[in-house]
Amino acid sequence: MSVRIFISYRRDDSEGETGRLHDHLCNGHFSDEELFLDVEDIATGVNFKDAVEKAIDECSVMLVMIGTNWESSVDASGNRRLDNPDDMVRHEIRTAINSSKRLFPILVKGSKMPKANQLPEDIRDLAFQNAIEIRHAHFKNDVAGLVTTLRQTLTEIEGYSKEPANATIIRQKENALKELRFKLIGATDSPLFEYRTKNNYLPVLGDGNPDANIIFIGEYVGKTEAEQGRPFIGPSGDVLASMLKTINLRREDVYVTNTILDRPVDNKPTAKDSAYYMPFVDEILNIIQPRVLVPLGGIAMEYALNKYNLPEKGGKIGKLHGSLLQATLPYGKIFIMPLYHPAVVLYNPTQRATLEKDFQRLKVFI
Repeated sequence: MSVRIFISYRRDDSEGETGRLHDHLCNGHFSDEELFLDVEDIATGVNFKDAVEKAIDECSVMLVMIGTNWESSVDASGNRRLDNPDDMVRHEIRTAINSSKRLFPILVKGSKMPKANQLPEDIRDLAFQNAIEIRHAHFKNDVAGLVTTLRQTLTEIEGYSKEPANATIIRQKENALKELRFKLIGATDSPLFEYRTKNNYLPVLGDGNPDANIIFIGEYVGKTEAEQGRPFIGPSGDVLASMLKTINLRREDVYVTNTILDRPVDNKPTAKDSAYYMPFVDEILNIIQPRVLVPLGGIAMEYALNKYNLPEKGGKIGKLHGSLLQATLPYGKIFIMPLYHPAVVLYNPTQRATLEKDFQRLKVFI
């Protein structure tokens, strides 16, 4: 795996803060291989400058750690380090700017962003970047905001769409989904099988593009859906279709399913229901292999956060909607973006703008 995030810092300015941030980013957010920190990643005997340039060439984002001594730091002769063209920090930033990398100044220890006239001309662009402050007293919350920004930025830069499968692969996926649907129909051990049969309901595996890059996963099957055997029909389905239209997608471009694939008794899903259908949902993902999973509503979000043991588990949809999370499935990385359930618009029309704004973040995956 190549470097995605390069961390630039001065030892005499922010060594402790940099190490703390690096460790926190590695704790469930990014892998060690995705982050570059010189003391961690340059082996003994390796040309330091070559290693740095290679890492900058690979990375998509550079974090520039700025403490109170960053701009004014001097060498043993009393000369300001930044005035030396060979100063390593200046070299790192200059290389990143010349390579059009995204720069994020990270302000620590209460520091202020240096002004353009305080910087050498070849790194003056740094002064015009939006800085992110990491405060000691609010470290956890500030880093959470940074992680969200990094994930969104990396997605925009790197993209995460997949190459469309050929006709043969698509047929194989269609057949696999058909077999899974037959298995669901014959699931006599389901806690909802008797209720389904008694009411002449149908199980609802899902529908849409068998090679979709984006899968929407709702909460559970409603009455009309169980009667017709299709997910997200009726008013909520209309809202979903209208949201997809705002990003130039149709229902048939994506795949839509639920965490519980039968109608729950009295419309009240249980933990037993969720546990039974989880392997079916897992198999849908393994067959289609999307790059983006969009849980719609709190129940679906809870499934995703717990299933992939994400640091955000236990969080509320009101706080996490529109956030870009990341997990690893057997076939590779997947992005997870929880959104409000489309039904929220039916109960609270003022939320339409929020839902539409969140949908716009999916454009990078199209």
